[in-house]
Amino acid sequence: MRVAQSPPLTQGPSWVRGFLGLFGLGKSVADAPAEQKKPASPPVPGVVARTAKQASDTLTGVGESVSAVWNLANDNRLARYVMMIVLFTVGLGVVVYYIEHWAAPTGISLEGESIQITNLERGLWWSIVTMTTVGYGDLVPKTTPGRIIGFLTMLSGMGLTSLVTAAFSSLLVAQALAAGSGLEAITSVGHTLITGWNDRVEAVIQGLIASTPGGKPDIVLVNLLDQEKLAELKYKYRRINLRFVRGDSTSDQVLERAGVAKATGCIVMADTLVAPGGEDLRSTVIVLTASKMNSDLKITAELMMSENEADIRRVGVNDIVLAGQDAGFFMSAGALAPGLGNAAREMLRASGEAELRRIDFPRNLRGLTYLEVFQAYRQQNILFVGLISERINVSLDDLMGPGTGWVSGLIRRLMAEASSEILGQDQEKIQVLWDPGDEYIIGTTDAALVITQPLTVT
Repeated sequence: MRVAQSPPLTQGPSWVRGFLGLFGLGKSVADAPAEQKKPASPPVPGVVARTAKQASDTLTGVGESVSAVWNLANDNRLARYVMMIVLFTVGLGVVVYYIEHWAAPTGISLEGESIQITNLERGLWWSIVTMTTVGYGDLVPKTTPGRIIGFLTMLSGMGLTSLVTAAFSSLLVAQALAAGSGLEAITSVGHTLITGWNDRVEAVIQGLIASTPGGKPDIVLVNLLDQEKLAELKYKYRRINLRFVRGDSTSDQVLERAGVAKATGCIVMADTLVAPGGEDLRSTVIVLTASKMNSDLKITAELMMSENEADIRRVGVNDIVLAGQDAGFFMSAGALAPGLGNAAREMLRASGEAELRRIDFPRNLRGLTYLEVFQAYRQQNILFVGLISERINVSLDDLMGPGTGWVSGLIRRLMAEASSEILGQDQEKIQVLWDPGDEYIIGTTDAALVITQPLTVT
C-alpha cells in the first residue's frame, strides 16, 4: 500500500509560499546561502516523526512571528488583537492540514471518510471560516486530532473576536469623549477658528452661517467654555459643522490641535471669560502665534481699546474691529439723520434685504478699469461701491536679498539705527478704497466691495 506523504511548504501554491515567506516560513535548505547549507540529516524513520518535526518547525516559526508582531503593535491594542487573529489563522490553518495528513496518511479517516483539507489553501480557508465564527461547513476535519484542532480554533476565534470588538468599541468611545470634551485634534482643511469667548460670539457664528453658501460653515471654537454652555451651543447649531477645542488659545499646542495650519480664517474675540481687563494683550499674543503657524491665515481681531490698535497691527492681523465703536454713529444718526442708521444696519446685517459683501474678481475682469467693472456688475443687479486692496508686505531684507558685503551691512545698520523699514509695518495690510476713480485698473490683489441680495440659506 502506497503511503501518502504530506508535501512540504515549499511545494504549495505560489501565493501560499509568498504569504508564509512574510513570516519566515516555507523556506527550504536549498534556499539558504552556500555557506549556511548543512548536510542533510539521515531520514527519520516513520511518517509520524517526520510530520511532527515539520509541525514543530512550523509552530516555532509562527511563535517567533507572533512575538515580533506583538512587540511591534504593543502600543496599539486593537492592532495587536488583529495581528493575533491573522497569525493564529495562518498557524492553525497550516497545523490542521498537517494533522489531517498525519492522522490519515492514506487520505481516509478511521471512520472511512475522505479527508477534505487536502492542501494548504483549503487549510487556510477552513481556518478563516472557523476563526471568524462563520462556520460554512464546506470543509471540516475528518480525523479526531483534526477535530481537536478545530475545537481549539473555535475557542481562539471566539476569544480573539470578542477582544477585537471590545477594543474597537473602546476606541470609538474614547474618540467620542475626546470630541465632546474638546480634546480631539482637528484634521479638516479650510475651517474657520473663533478664539476666546464673550457675548458677541454667537452673533459672529450667525453671521458666518448667513454669509456661507448653503448656510453650513465649518467652525471651530477655541476657548475654556464650561461643558453646559458648550452642550447648549452644539444643540443650537446642530445643523452646521460646529466643533470645539478646549484650551488656552494663546498656547501653540492648543492652536495646533485646533488645526490652525490648515485653517483659512481666524476670528480673535476679546476673551472676557479668561482675561477681563487684559483682553487686548491676549488677542495680540494669539494673532502673533497664529500668524507664525500659518502665514496665509486671514485674521480678524476684536479690540476693546483703540490705543492698542497699532500694537496688534504689527503682529500680522488683517482686520480689526473695535468693540462698541459703532454705537456712537447709530445713536447720533437716529437723532440727526433719521433712516441712516437703519440703512446701515440693513447692509451690515446678513439677513437683511441688501447685504454688503466682499467678492473676488473673476479673471476676465482683472485688468479692466473701475468704470468697466462697475457697468459689468450693474448688469447683474450688483452695486459695485468700492475696492478692498490687500497690501503685500515687502521688508528691507526682501529688497536687498541675501547679500553679505560691507556695503549691504552698512545700509542695513544705518536703516536699523534710523528705525525705518520700507513699507513700514504700521500700515494696514488691507485698505478700503471707496470710488477709486473711473480709470483705476483692477489689480491681482483687489477684491470687490458690493451691495447685493443676501445669500440663500438652506
